[in-house]
Amino acid sequence: MSAELATAVDPAAGPQPLLVYGVVRSADTGADRLDGLAAELVDAGGLAAVVGEVDPGRMRVRRADLLEYNSVLDTLAGRGPVVPVRFGSVLPDREAVAEFLTQQRDQLAAALDHLTGRRQYNLRVSYVEEVVLAELVAEDPEIRELRARTVAAPGPASYGDRVRLGELVARALENWSVQDGQALLARIAPDVAAYRVRSTSSATQVLDVALLIDDARAEEVVDRLEDLAREHRDSLRMRLVGPLAAHDFAKDAGWA
Repeated sequence: MSAELATAVDPAAGPQPLLVYGVVRSADTGADRLDGLAAELVDAGGLAAVVGEVDPGRMRVRRADLLEYNSVLDTLAGRGPVVPVRFGSVLPDREAVAEFLTQQRDQLAAALDHLTGRRQYNLRVSYVEEVVLAELVAEDPEIRELRARTVAAPGPASYGDRVRLGELVARALENWSVQDGQALLARIAPDVAAYRVRSTSSATQVLDVALLIDDARAEEVVDRLEDLAREHRDSLRMRLVGPLAAHDFAKDAGWA
């Protein structure tokens, strides 16, 4: 989860409210750190918050705002360590931002140390449905029998069998996905700095995990994941997204 900051904006107030994207080290903020970004820095004691201006009269959050937030943080992460601050975190002025940095300096500095040279990748794995269903039919006599009966007698006459078949298939897929997800994670875990399961396995999802990968090993680890995808290409679909800002590891890294 990203670092969290309470929203505190009075639309009638004079000072310019600021959206806080993330926190970086002041020493890492060279002239090119914000190139191409509609953002500025607020420094306080060795840390700097990356902020953008907010229109106090526009309270609705648009999808474009979330896309911009992610784009800014991912760009920053490509240029050095950044601790993401939770989307939508707004403070009323620069003084309030500086106070936030001062109050949380130790935790934010520890998080930056942990994330230095590392970025997040998100991996999602799902079954190739037709292949896995064929395996279920071949391995489970009850599923095989129910499937044969529903094929032979489609329509209202087989309603009870179809309901039972759906229940058995869903339960079997959930069991298989848990086992297969754990097996995949055991193969992946030794190659990454950390991982965090984003959502549990289900009948439709084998694995949804965030991986914290050292930049120095990123190419090697991605190659290994591609080898794993080729190994299981008949039964699994694997999708890797990254590199990204380390949203899922900010709290693990020392932010409370």
